[in-house]
Amino acid sequence: MHTLRIQHLAGYGLEVPDLTVGENFYTTYGLRSERKLDTVQLHSQQSGPAEIVLMQGAQKRLHHVSFAVLPHELEQFAEHLRALGTPTTTPAFAAVRDGLWFQDPWGTWINLVGHTATPAAPVGPTVTGSPRTDRHLWKELPRQIRPNRLGHLLMYTPDWEKAEAYFCKALGFRVSDRVAGKVSFMSGGQGVRDHHCFGLINGTHRGFQHGSFHVNTIDDIGFGALQMHQAGYKEGFGPGRHALASNLFYYVRDPWGSWIEYYADMDKISEDWQAKDWSELPYIWPAWAPEFWSKEMNANLEPR
Repeated sequence: MHTLRIQHLAGYGLEVPDLTVGENFYTTYGLRSERKLDTVQLHSQQSGPAEIVLMQGAQKRLHHVSFAVLPHELEQFAEHLRALGTPTTTPAFAAVRDGLWFQDPWGTWINLVGHTATPAAPVGPTVTGSPRTDRHLWKELPRQIRPNRLGHLLMYTPDWEKAEAYFCKALGFRVSDRVAGKVSFMSGGQGVRDHHCFGLINGTHRGFQHGSFHVNTIDDIGFGALQMHQAGYKEGFGPGRHALASNLFYYVRDPWGSWIEYYADMDKISEDWQAKDWSELPYIWPAWAPEFWSKEMNANLEPR
């Protein structure tokens, strides 16, 4: 029997109290912006729909999450969701994204958009294997960082185990790894793919924790951190390397307390991958890292 599966994370929407403040932050991060339908739409170098949509709101909060599905499966997803008791509908704001809309059992708006492109990082400059004799490599490295594509999003959720089960059943996610009782990393699509494109963090209420965009190298991460720091966005964490998924990272705190991440060199998984429950900290370096699952990195600053 054919299993319906989302292919990858297509984007997300945030309500923010000041669109200009949000636009300045995300364009400094390296995204391209356009104003459309009273929103700010933000794009990486990946073609396709806007990966982040900023909408006016009283406070910063997660507005919706969008996943790409195969276009010919949209109607099948509509029937499947109807059978699960979360039927598709047309909200007043539906024009901000094409595709199907529905609310999960906790009230979060989910969008499914037909998109056939498989996210793939453009070929960029690399250090590994390049000749180093009689060269000033430091003069050749790109200084202006433009992320390749949206990679993943983590969100807080109550009823953590029930939420994991719902997303697996409704959208065909498969769990990649867990930290028991704290976080579930989930993958979409078939074949070889990123270790995760979505994740659920056990929390008191729904909320946005971080979004993450792919860059090519550790130098891109470093220069991304530098361009944010030079623009006045100085509160960050990293660089470092995660344990689960193994990716390199740097996090920058946004103007409302959440995070955005540059990442590179993530583990790829295949159909043979076996999920496990872990107890390790989420990074292997730096040793002085804050506690990711709570405290500094995980204050859920969104209104209940």
